[in-house]
Amino acid sequence: MLDTRAGGKGVSGTRSSGMGAKSANDILGAEYDWLAGDGDGHVALFSTAGGGYAPDVFLRDTDAHAAAIGAVLACAATTSARFAPTLASKCENTWKLVAERGLFAYDADIDGGPYRMVAAPEVAIEAAHLPEVAVDVIRRLTFARLRFVDLSTLSERALLHGG
Repeated sequence: MLDTRAGGKGVSGTRSSGMGAKSANDILGAEYDWLAGDGDGHVALFSTAGGGYAPDVFLRDTDAHAAAIGAVLACAATTSARFAPTLASKCENTWKLVAERGLFAYDADIDGGPYRMVAAPEVAIEAAHLPEVAVDVIRRLTFARLRFVDLSTLSERALLHGG
């Protein structure tokens, strides 16, 4: 279940700017990445692969998530990736890069299906140690009953119910 401490449905912390609002149909078939926190205060990047579940909180402000991911990637590496896929040299390996900054990374399937962990950090970072723009979006999208460190797959149902 999404963290609702601020009293808004699925939202905690500050309100979305409304910029970059999209519907699930708008992103179907396209790759979008979003960030979320877990009950331990850790963070994961989720890649939709064109078919993965996308939470309404993310859809309301996709630009905020893009800016947050950019800010995370602009940070220096703080750890190494425990595992990450090897990609062609011409491709930026965002999953490995975020793992080197302490985030977990999940990828969905183009045909839907669960998110699968594709990269993990040696040492996970707490959300509070990330740039403020990232902390802001993570505050709005936290799965309080999940622990990324224990979850190699995450179904839409698990994300909808937070565990």
